Amino acid sequence: MEVKITSDELAETLNKLMEDYTGAVTEIVNEQAKNTAEWSSGELKKGGPYQERTGKYTKDWDSKIREKRVSKLTGEVTYSVYNKKHYQLTHLLEKGHVKRNGSGRVRAFEHIAPVEKEAEERFVKGISEGIERL
Repeated sequence: MEVKITSDELAETLNKLMEDYTGAVTEIVNEQAKNTAEWSSGELKKGGPYQERTGKYTKDWDSKIREKRVSKLTGEVTYSVYNKKHYQLTHLLEKGHVKRNGSGRVRAFEHIAPVEKEAEERFVKGISEGIERL
């Protein structure tokens, strides 16, 4: 089948195809960002190498859209994984801190960094697989 178009029509058709492709990629990125944020908060809810006395720290992990961070140019949405009520403890547990009496330091329990690293890998892999399916 042979179709004859002018150069103006070719430019319009290519622009339309590129807009459709860009929209599909943006949708894949947004979906993967949401899935990765939910997965990360779920992993942090499982706990870490620390011994928790009350269980309140781990159950308060959550994720949400950061609406102020939506890119107007690309339409990509940003998510945040955070601890709702015990956000002050995240840095203290992750990095350690000076003891109450000032003599020495408390051991650090890295529990956010490993989840963050795996989340980055899952995010990139999910986007790659989504784009391959297009």
